[in-house]
Amino acid sequence: MTTDILIIGAGPTGLMLANQLNRFGINFIIADSKSSPTEQSRALAVSARSMELYQQLGLSDTILEQSTDVVGFEIFMNGKNKADISLKGLGKGLSDFENLMNAFEQSKNEKLLSDNLIEHNHSILWNFKFIEYKEEGNNIKVELQNTDTSEKLIVTTKYLVSCEGARSLIRHQSGLTFEGGTYENKFFVADTVLDWNYAYDKVILAPTPYLLITFFPFKGKNKIRIIGTIPKEFENQTEIDFEALEKVIIESTKLKLDFKEVGWHSVYKLHHRSANVFRKGNIFLAGDSAHIHSPAGGQGMNTGLQDAHNLAWKLAFVIKEIAKDELLDTYNEERLPFAKALLYSTDKGFTFLAGDSFWVRNVRKYLMIPIMANLMRFQKFRTFAFRKISQIDYSYKEYSLSKSNSKQNLKFEKGDRIPYIEKGYYNNFKDPIFHLIRVSNSTITENEKTELKNSFPFDIKFVDNKITESWKKFGVSSELYILIRPDQHILLITDKLDKAEISSHLKQHFKTSK
Repeated sequence: MTTDILIIGAGPTGLMLANQLNRFGINFIIADSKSSPTEQSRALAVSARSMELYQQLGLSDTILEQSTDVVGFEIFMNGKNKADISLKGLGKGLSDFENLMNAFEQSKNEKLLSDNLIEHNHSILWNFKFIEYKEEGNNIKVELQNTDTSEKLIVTTKYLVSCEGARSLIRHQSGLTFEGGTYENKFFVADTVLDWNYAYDKVILAPTPYLLITFFPFKGKNKIRIIGTIPKEFENQTEIDFEALEKVIIESTKLKLDFKEVGWHSVYKLHHRSANVFRKGNIFLAGDSAHIHSPAGGQGMNTGLQDAHNLAWKLAFVIKEIAKDELLDTYNEERLPFAKALLYSTDKGFTFLAGDSFWVRNVRKYLMIPIMANLMRFQKFRTFAFRKISQIDYSYKEYSLSKSNSKQNLKFEKGDRIPYIEKGYYNNFKDPIFHLIRVSNSTITENEKTELKNSFPFDIKFVDNKITESWKKFGVSSELYILIRPDQHILLITDKLDKAEISSHLKQHFKTSK
């Protein structure tokens, strides 16, 4: 069996990568040792930026229908409400998706993405686990094994992408490190049906002096996910009766609640780690294979989806011989720093939420919670929080693909996500192609458009905009050109298109002619 790209792992990251590659018409195979999409809820939150990826695939409306809007969060201490913070409209004017997070569990993400592949005539090799790979010239020979029949399957591929998760065999066989650590505490997670008088559409934080317990809503009547630290008296037990934990939850939080049903639950250790590189030759790591985080901010699954979005178009352009191999280096260049920065921030946040030292407990009780509640009253901080947690503010401006020579005082930069002009604006950028935005009040002929398109060594789609009030708010005062990558980030900003200058910038990563 031969393919251009072999994806190992059909979780959210691998399935997003496959769906994105499908848009480009790339030949790929995706395999997983599971028999079907997971039935366990696992990761729960989909951010606004991830919703924009799903919008590009035409799937965002389905998520909105099947998810729960998380409209705010409340903080309780000793059973008393200390803060009630609304998240309604937090992203208004920043994204088509104004919710900070939608509760759409991992199982539903996997089913939605796998069903979409099937609808586009792509199958998934379920029940096939990765055994080993060998590099042979420009190809990689990969051995898979059927988990039911022990049948072996050899796949020859140009590129191998590990989306297997934190225990990636491909990463291990490649000799790549996975640096970081493990949190001292053990944690539990449980999907429950609760009867209580509190909100079913808000996150409820109930930190106690020695435990962190969080209640997270998801779709279904009275369904609540509970995440918490394991009390010290249970730490050495290999089997923990959840009924015993129920008593601890009620006694420690002092919340009035009644457990009606407990579904999937687990006890585990949390890790925070990152691979030293995300690319080794023609082997790539994405999602949990590349980085794992604390659950603070619901960033893990969303970061994996962004990895897939970044990698897919670059693999497609190299396979189609539009781009040079050097383009693939920018995947590591752009995504590794983000993963490391996220590890740092989520680690610090989680330490304050879950730590039980005297200093952390008192800072959390007397400083962090009151300060956070007050800050969320200010629109500027609310906007900052939305941009940060939703990942819409992450920019590739420091890296080699991004360039700007505009003299205008713009409020966006090279490498940024597309400026959000108005609701529905991102629908202009669904095609798997580069887009050239021209912002100008002058008219342009079809011949002039063709000439502009011919300035680039690849096909582009033209988006012609007037200098509206929305653009003026972004600092646009005269004619401006913005070249948008297929992953909706800005590659080039310029006041005037100069073919020689464009060629000089693009030649490092792209072929010089169509």
